[in-house]
Amino acid sequence: MRPVRAIALLVLVAAAAWAQDGPTQPPTTPPAELPAPKLVGPRTGAERKKALARYGGSAATEQAVAAALDWLARHQADNGLWDADGFDAHCETGTAEKPAKLCEGKGKGQHGEDIPCPFDAAISGFALLAFLGDGHLPDAADDRFAPVVKKAVAALEGATGGWEFPIVAEALAELEAMERKGTHAAQVKANTARLADARDADGAWGYWGQGSDVPFATLCASAIAVAPDGGGDVPADTGKKVDTWLTSLEEVKGKLAYRIDGRNFGYTPTTSNAHCAVAIRELLGAGLDGARHRAHLSLVAGELPVWKISYREVDVPGRGKVPVQIGNLSMYQWYFGTVGAFQHGGETWTSWFGAVKTALLGHQVKAGCARGSWDPEGWYEKRTGGRVWATALGALMLEQPYRHRRLRG
Repeated sequence: MRPVRAIALLVLVAAAAWAQDGPTQPPTTPPAELPAPKLVGPRTGAERKKALARYGGSAATEQAVAAALDWLARHQADNGLWDADGFDAHCETGTAEKPAKLCEGKGKGQHGEDIPCPFDAAISGFALLAFLGDGHLPDAADDRFAPVVKKAVAALEGATGGWEFPIVAEALAELEAMERKGTHAAQVKANTARLADARDADGAWGYWGQGSDVPFATLCASAIAVAPDGGGDVPADTGKKVDTWLTSLEEVKGKLAYRIDGRNFGYTPTTSNAHCAVAIRELLGAGLDGARHRAHLSLVAGELPVWKISYREVDVPGRGKVPVQIGNLSMYQWYFGTVGAFQHGGETWTSWFGAVKTALLGHQVKAGCARGSWDPEGWYEKRTGGRVWATALGALMLEQPYRHRRLRG
């Protein structure tokens, strides 16, 4: 299953189901004092510097993060979101004599159609996570990105439907854990309760409301994992149930099925789903000693990020010959691989992050209005998310040494 295709399918069906439930009403009691964060990392000060050095960051990765956030800030829409297909309205124009080149790489439709991208809220959620991951807060003094974060939070905090909900829930939990002022504590509790209630009978989460699927379950698991840092109450059985569901899915040489009946819809096990499974289990601390987790980790270790683009033609019934990208250039896949590899640690992390740095630092745009961004050359970014999504994902991966803490030391 192509994850972006799965993401697209939810909008017309599952977004409506989530919206019908509506947000759980926040409690009116004052929030309790938060414990020290377990997942949200040391994103400022001396602790950040130690984490950066310990886990493979460098001055070069920090410069790349700053440049990526600068591009995102320059291309934020006035309403606080990022327009995946209209961001070039905010490009530098140059002069009449020497007009500047507009940034390319617009987002597209759910299957790569040349239409307006319908996923601005979800992509904007990733962009907000990128600013939070670098330690930027909405009311921070002398922080040029504070207004960017403030507008994004205001635009997204009421998100209730579609695949943006768990992404925004993750962002608000991080924000509350960082600020520790109680501003978003009630909403974090409400969001966490809603995520817990939204689990399917199989124990995980799905777009369609007819059984869970790996891409959406990964987004929800990410939000659930950070929720306690923001004051959310997570059911104790969450990790165990999600692990049981993951183990029920078809697995072929480490690749994982999209959902329990994926082949009925034409979806075969994929590498991307395996990367997601690693992130889920590592974040939820479930099934870490199981054969499935070892198989997925082995696949991830053997699929280190490489920025290489090539295609081959495949015969598709009813469509004829279709070009298919070869290799693992997918920043979506790399992002979840980065989250999971970091938690696993050891040589898995060292090798993985070394490859991430080579791939991303060597291909970040260095000049023009597009400076700081990444060309959306990955399969999912090129087909749907565009330059905004690629740049947010690139920043998040390079922030990983301090964005999260290791949950098991």
